[in-house]
Amino acid sequence: MSYKVDRKKSSTLSKILVAGGLALALIGAGKFGITILSQVQGTEVNNDIIEQVVVKDDVIDTNEATPEIIEEYTPKYDVAELQATYPNAWGILEKPDGTAFPIAETNSREEEDYYLKHTLDGNYSVSGTVFLDHQNDKDMNNQVSRIWGHNLFGANMFGDLTEYQNQGQAFYDQNKTYTLYTEKGVYELDVFAALEEDGTTQEFDYENQDAFLQDMNNNKNASNFVSDVQVSPDDQVIILECCPDRGSAISGNNRFSVYTKVTPVYEYNLNNNKTL
Repeated sequence: MSYKVDRKKSSTLSKILVAGGLALALIGAGKFGITILSQVQGTEVNNDIIEQVVVKDDVIDTNEATPEIIEEYTPKYDVAELQATYPNAWGILEKPDGTAFPIAETNSREEEDYYLKHTLDGNYSVSGTVFLDHQNDKDMNNQVSRIWGHNLFGANMFGDLTEYQNQGQAFYDQNKTYTLYTEKGVYELDVFAALEEDGTTQEFDYENQDAFLQDMNNNKNASNFVSDVQVSPDDQVIILECCPDRGSAISGNNRFSVYTKVTPVYEYNLNNNKTL
């Protein structure tokens, strides 16, 4: 049996399919472009917010200051000023490369969802805002706290966290320590583990110190690098959380976690109501 092909109709159909394909491609490219633009704008907003609270060199006049003031620690960022402008701000996280992000305080799952798509000043952006898990105590009284951020393109936001797994030792050796600035003080966050894991098994507070230490050692052993950071049973840990390179952090074994040991650099005397 043979069939005749209506070349005119076939040609017309091909043109329609090609045109439709091009239209879909343009729509896809447009959405991708809008996403990139939104990320760039969000990054610029975060950078502007940080720039507003960088402590200038002339904050303390050493010629007129009393010895007590000179002895006080001067941080790189003024968290009190940040909170005065943005009441929902909790602190600032500085990455090993010097890039810094404001951290939002959240009190519910709904507030977390909001900051996934909004900057600290309330503008919509797919880059969102880094935020403290709503289940964590704002005064860092939990033994384990979580700070969330998007896994964006390149090194934007938490986009490079998965490089601890992808590049292993080479990336770790160049990115060992983050710095956290809060109203309470300044802290070094020393990385000791990084892995993709099931978020349902993570704890905020453990039944006992042995359980905490065992879990931290297991995470350390499962990492794709060797860290010289030693974790003790009474140490505090902050986990930097994002989606893995594939999937999302909504459910199952698709959360990428970077474990850091908290070491106080300077803690303020909050009774004096000052952070500088």
